[in-house]
Amino acid sequence: MRKHLIISTALGALAISAWSSAAAAQASAPSQQAQPQTSTQAAPPGGAQAQSSPTNPPEAQRDKLVDEAVAAVRETQNALTAIDQNKNDDAIAALERATGKLEIVLARTPTLALAPVDVSVVTHDVIGTPADVEKIRGEVGAAIAQGRLQLARKLISDLGSETVVNISKLPLGTYPAALKQAAALLHQGKPQEAKAVLQTALGTIVIDQIVIPLPLVRAQLALEDARSLLEKRKRTDAESARMRQLLGTARTQLQLGKALGYATDSEMTDLIASVDDLERKTAGSQSAKGLLDPFGPKFDEARRSSQRPR
Repeated sequence: MRKHLIISTALGALAISAWSSAAAAQASAPSQQAQPQTSTQAAPPGGAQAQSSPTNPPEAQRDKLVDEAVAAVRETQNALTAIDQNKNDDAIAALERATGKLEIVLARTPTLALAPVDVSVVTHDVIGTPADVEKIRGEVGAAIAQGRLQLARKLISDLGSETVVNISKLPLGTYPAALKQAAALLHQGKPQEAKAVLQTALGTIVIDQIVIPLPLVRAQLALEDARSLLEKRKRTDAESARMRQLLGTARTQLQLGKALGYATDSEMTDLIASVDDLERKTAGSQSAKGLLDPFGPKFDEARRSSQRPR
């Protein structure tokens, strides 16, 4: 009904902000049994240097482990193809290769629980104002009140402005055993039973989803762009106008994020009020060094609240 408000694009990589850096770090970081991570966990600060260990391998080794896990999934699919072609020996060979790949992964990181094998990124962006979104929200409420759930469903499907990162992870606690079970069934001349085991194993791949609300990203970027002007003591009239423009952009984006239901209502209201307070404290030629610092934790909390329940 309002498809003109939506742009849907598939992206090959994220280059949005520090928010996307957290998503990229989560995508490439294998999960450990001893220290489970959630998809809302941010990456370590850029200046910190992680210690290399069996549960925290260096980047080059981590990339190698991911490659091995991806190859194991590919060999599983090759085994299924071979079974469909009545080539049981080829299927067994593919499963042996897959098992070997996973043995390498587990030998290098014995406590590894989930190994990332695929990442997909999709962006949905609303082209509209907070007032446009509020109008649609009103229509959704009216449709629900009238019992027209399908109309409400259609209307609400348009209400999103976000980048969604889907990370597929291989469960190393169960997947290797399934490969061995399938190979044993093939040796026993039971290809269909082996096929069922492999299909079930592929179905156990865990998908983590990271939601990056674009209005919050844009608001945070606008505030960062305004930082040097906010902290400048003697701004020119043009600089003050630019600063107010950036603060206005941040406020509008936060209002849009609130209208779209990202984070909690209280968190978004607090962020908007903080921008208003910042604008008051920097009226005229007043400077505001350090006043942006509290925004970081507030945006972090809003990002965490924006993640969808598992």
